[in-house]
Amino acid sequence: MIYAIIGASAGVGRALASAFASAGHDLILVASDARDLRALASDLEIRHGARVAAIAADVNDGDAYLDEVAAAVRRLGALDGMLFPLGATTDDDDGRFDPRLVRALSRVNYEAVVSAATRFLPELRERPRAALVAFGSVAAVRGRSRNVAYAAAKRALQSFFESLRHACADSPVRVQLYVLGYVDTEQARGLRSRIPKGDPTALARRVCRDVHRDLGVAYYPRFWRLLAGGVRAIPWPIYKRVRF
Repeated sequence: MIYAIIGASAGVGRALASAFASAGHDLILVASDARDLRALASDLEIRHGARVAAIAADVNDGDAYLDEVAAAVRRLGALDGMLFPLGATTDDDDGRFDPRLVRALSRVNYEAVVSAATRFLPELRERPRAALVAFGSVAAVRGRSRNVAYAAAKRALQSFFESLRHACADSPVRVQLYVLGYVDTEQARGLRSRIPKGDPTALARRVCRDVHRDLGVAYYPRFWRLLAGGVRAIPWPIYKRVRF
């Protein structure tokens, strides 16, 4: 089977590429770091015998790279699924609402996923089995004065994938969204928290194993489902005083 991974060369994306290649799948990998991407593609081809198309592109530059993805699909065969381990945040996302920052974070965390998923959805519907998998964040559980634009984009992503799941309910396409807590990646480096970080390799294996299950929304690590419920339940008079 052939899967496209958009945001493939670091953290969760790299772990997903390794897990899917080791399971015998061919890959279309998209990432902004061309040198790192070529090294990853070569490694997967050598170690797992996978066919890998590597596309160096920054999703912040627009959707032109999707034409390259389409060309890679034609070379390799029919597309069976797309995974979107895209995500970016910044310390400047602190409630000052810089319009340029809001647009940039909306693009990478939401708009780029929507553009790619809707572009290839018609052909995924024609496959016997297919999957669309996105990755949200526990930061979107409830609005706060930190990670404002990031959380808003991730909440929009979750809503879109819920709608997409409903629209695809009578099709072969399985639509999944993983709500991620702290995962041990470069993005979480330096983060001080008593809450343990999840293992991206274990996450990738779980995604690969369950990619064609009708999961809807899943949390990783799983205990975040309970923590998220607790955060939602905090009354506003108390919540507004919390700084985390």
